[in-house]
Amino acid sequence: MKTFLAKELAASPENSRIKIMGRTAQSEDGVDFFWSASGFEANANGSELWARIESDYDKFEVWISVWLNGVQTARLMLNKGTNDVCLYRNLPSANVKNVRVYKETQAMGDDAKHRFLLKSLSTDGDLLPVTPQPLRIEFIGDSITSGEGTVGAKGETDWTSIFFGATKTWAIKLASSLGADFNVISQSGWGVVCGYDGNLDHALPKYYGEVCSVANRFGGEREWNFKNFEPDWVIVNLGTNDQNPCQSRPDISEIFEAGVVSFLKNIRLHNPKAKIVWCYGMIGHILAERLQKAVDAYKAQSGDKDVQYILLPEIDMEKTGALSHPTEIQQQEAAEYLRSQIVGL
Repeated sequence: MKTFLAKELAASPENSRIKIMGRTAQSEDGVDFFWSASGFEANANGSELWARIESDYDKFEVWISVWLNGVQTARLMLNKGTNDVCLYRNLPSANVKNVRVYKETQAMGDDAKHRFLLKSLSTDGDLLPVTPQPLRIEFIGDSITSGEGTVGAKGETDWTSIFFGATKTWAIKLASSLGADFNVISQSGWGVVCGYDGNLDHALPKYYGEVCSVANRFGGEREWNFKNFEPDWVIVNLGTNDQNPCQSRPDISEIFEAGVVSFLKNIRLHNPKAKIVWCYGMIGHILAERLQKAVDAYKAQSGDKDVQYILLPEIDMEKTGALSHPTEIQQQEAAEYLRSQIVGL
């Protein structure tokens, strides 16, 4: 068996023997993954391929999924300590197999031990080049984009890792339908200017400039190098968690539209060539007009014509999944609607 250290694979992107997905932090120990649907892709021959992953948690364990040649073949919880995960085995050695491993859970800021660290890959064959896709998309969102409730029965109400399914979301389904590489930045309960509970620290734009300072550990607190992933499109799905605070607190309501404009300016600053889409509305249309107004204000102030606002159809709340969140089917419908509405995609 040949063993390839993750730190060496990630440090040599020109060799393209591994594709890193999502914002990550590299160290002597390996590669740390933080956000929803972050992970890695590899092409390998040989009869088997294994990943050595270090994981830890206090309350919120890490769940991952394994995809072989475009089809999910496993979903599992990582145990504390060393996990030797079989990605495939007992397959024809000569055939090239495409493998992707995704983090199904989001970044868990309230669990200081929550960790997914790729240390190495081992195979009796070899790792082969992974070709980047011609299209790149960055997705920014909340629990809908994190995949909260896409796994689990409708009656489940406990907020915990098992009920997250990051690869079942509108974002990943849209990217998959387009054959796009992607990064996801999303946090349950967070919004544009505050969280669902009015917490002003739970505003995702505040953390946009770092790798994952939501977690603020294992290198997540580092400044993000936007050259590492230059998207053709940035698609934002935020505003749902700002709804109730905007209705109940005048101080939050007053800053909402300015917050949207400010975030669009920041996105444009770091992504000068990308087209930007702001979508909203799967769970409530309370802020629909105000979001449209804010996007229009940004376009008028900046002269930026590569920005579009899309109001999504509301889902049927009688048919939601766990934690009263969209099911995989409802996520798929949103992805299809977005693809039909985005101009130039």
